[in-house]
Amino acid sequence: MVITFDTETIRIITLFENLTNTSVKDCLIDYESNTVYFVVDEGKMGMAIGRNGSSIKNAEKIIGKNIKVFEFSKNLSAFVKNLIQKVEEVRIKNENEKIIVEVRVEKKFKPMIIGRDGKKLKIFKEILERNHKVSDLIIR
Repeated sequence: MVITFDTETIRIITLFENLTNTSVKDCLIDYESNTVYFVVDEGKMGMAIGRNGSSIKNAEKIIGKNIKVFEFSKNLSAFVKNLIQKVEEVRIKNENEKIIVEVRVEKKFKPMIIGRDGKKLKIFKEILERNHKVSDLIIR
């Protein structure tokens, strides 16, 4: 899947890259929650966050939105663990040329991962689809 960005997204990516000295692989903007989700290259998470979160806090002030950063991984299982906190088990199924990721988490963390009205789950699905061509994400 080819990822295309609009001018607003490109502007935010460039600003974030300049502020944190990291390179961004993917970016999603959620206007409803005023949050920007960045996927940074492998091994660049520390640089993106900065000492005591200083880079993130500075970027949030300048961009004017909340920022969530995830570290990319070529390994799908590792990427899912970077994306979704509190994961106990990741199962990857390949059915009819479609990749389905099944994630097992403790019952008490499910609402936090799914989010109100499934908003967080939709964002996780979109990021997985754009970066690893995952067709579906199931939380168990």
